[in-house]
Amino acid sequence: MENKAVFNRSILPAILTLCLTIGSMVAYFNLRPYGNEAGFQTLVKVAGIAYFISVAFGTLFVFSMSYIGGAALRERILASLVVPFFWMTKEVIRITESHPISESLYWYFNPLNVWLVTLMVLEMGIATLIARKILKRRGREISVVTFGPIATIVCSLVFVISVYAWGKGENVYVIFLSGYRALFGSGV
Repeated sequence: MENKAVFNRSILPAILTLCLTIGSMVAYFNLRPYGNEAGFQTLVKVAGIAYFISVAFGTLFVFSMSYIGGAALRERILASLVVPFFWMTKEVIRITESHPISESLYWYFNPLNVWLVTLMVLEMGIATLIARKILKRRGREISVVTFGPIATIVCSLVFVISVYAWGKGENVYVIFLSGYRALFGSGV
């Protein structure tokens, strides 16, 4: 019975979001024109938007649904990591076409991934507030706004804004490249 509860409260939202991600990714990258150019363009745009939303904002859905389902914080976080980790891993695999595995694994630390993780943390704070509001509306005695989620939201925003303000994000990329050069040399 506990396995079914775990599945329903955290694994199912993660699987649904992952299915949307994979389906929209496959559609976006593999749709071919079929004679109706306007229809084709519409399908590609819808697939691209769904792909972006599932990767960028899937954490909001998964974390909220897991929270409402009664999942513990650790379980909510792990469920929320599924789609972003899938997307990051897909990109690392693409890099293996031109780089050795060790260098490809370093791609996990690129600035875009760091910003995605920061966005995920921000979404987790927002999702906590949303889930608490829903639970409160359903009659549960719970404080909607507490220090934890607000601090999470503020810290995430401060990090993203300060990193972007510091050289419009270019400095973070320079640090990433410096780390790459220190570990693997200057390359070709």
